Amino acid sequence: MKLLLVAAAAFAVTSAAHAAGACGTDQMVTMRVSKLSASGTPAGFLDAVKDHKAWYASHGMKDDSFVTAPVLTPAKGGMKPSASEYVTFHVYGAAEPKHDAAWDAYVAKYKANATIDSETRFCLPKGASIGR
Repeated sequence: MKLLLVAAAAFAVTSAAHAAGACGTDQMVTMRVSKLSASGTPAGFLDAVKDHKAWYASHGMKDDSFVTAPVLTPAKGGMKPSASEYVTFHVYGAAEPKHDAAWDAYVAKYKANATIDSETRFCLPKGASIGR
């Protein structure tokens, strides 16, 4: 079982690297929709996002950008921000460096606060942006 988990993790990292190459001169983007777990909090999830951004910046990935916002849900009279679901965009600037203990720490924060409902990768034309 442990070997299966290690193989799955290696596949995920390899897949992200191959996907980045698949975009040619465009930028790879990962979009995740996450739902807070029963014990998760918005503050804990947003702290994981902060650490995620910091990890990439501290590993020389200064061109990577992140945007996180609550998912909008139908409400009486319109839409309202969800209290339990968030969408996160990660626009990659370059290939991902090797994971380390700090990477493991921010991933653990995510896992302690939320689960990923969906994950989609796509290529964004160079120069286009998500957010401001």
